[in-house]
Amino acid sequence: MVPQPPAPAAAAWRASRAPGPCDAAAPRIPGFRLQRQVGRGRHGAVWLAWDVDGAREVVLKLQPAGDGALMREYAIAARLAGPHIVQVHGCGESGGCGWLAMEYLPGGNLRRLIGQGGTAAEALVLLRQAAEAVAQLHRHQLVHRDVKPDNLLLRATGELVLADFGLVAPTGAPDARAQPGAVVGTPRYVAPEQLEGAAAAPAADVYSLGVLLHEMLCGCPPFPGETLMEVLSQHLVAPPPRLPADIAPLQPLIDRMLAKEVKERLPDADAVLGLLAQRWLP
Repeated sequence: MVPQPPAPAAAAWRASRAPGPCDAAAPRIPGFRLQRQVGRGRHGAVWLAWDVDGAREVVLKLQPAGDGALMREYAIAARLAGPHIVQVHGCGESGGCGWLAMEYLPGGNLRRLIGQGGTAAEALVLLRQAAEAVAQLHRHQLVHRDVKPDNLLLRATGELVLADFGLVAPTGAPDARAQPGAVVGTPRYVAPEQLEGAAAAPAADVYSLGVLLHEMLCGCPPFPGETLMEVLSQHLVAPPPRLPADIAPLQPLIDRMLAKEVKERLPDADAVLGLLAQRWLP
């Protein structure tokens, strides 16, 4: 049976969007000059800002202070420092508003590149960079749980960078949000076992990377669906779709990443990197 979202979810979401100190036209954060809002996160706003002390443009994530979520995200990103992990510059609270400063990535996110199309070779290079980032988490016994184009950003040099560690969980650790009836992550990219309330595991990130690869190769996710329930149903039971003839040699890679059974899937991002190096990339 496809899990149904719990009834209180919509009410909780509406409550979380009530105006607060971070919802002002331009909240005052000491040390930063906010320039313009560039997006919204799960619980607050995202701003482009000028870091006065660092003399650089940064991105500020803002959300109500008190729950420690941004401090936790900062600690994870700082621990994972690497070429494909977003750089974080600081974290704090001011006037009831929590803030996290990170590098400004002017290239936008991977979804923009997918919309422009690209070759299979380019998709594999991007997959390798994404897998290198995710492997950083897996080596630290962490699982991202929300790998998707929106969380893979581009530096001006074209390098792919993984961001947003708000759903990161330790490998094997139970999570109150990961219960049947609650979708942890983004539905189009979520692994079947996450829908069934399984503990966090690296193989779930591999599945998300597989969805991402299919989307880069074909311009659409493997399980599109017209409704949320259709998408979730396909994640649970539909086999990986067949690739067009011109990229059919990549089918074994897609199949190993999108296997429904965890034991049949590549176990972690290092395994993805190993298979890429062995068969497709020098």
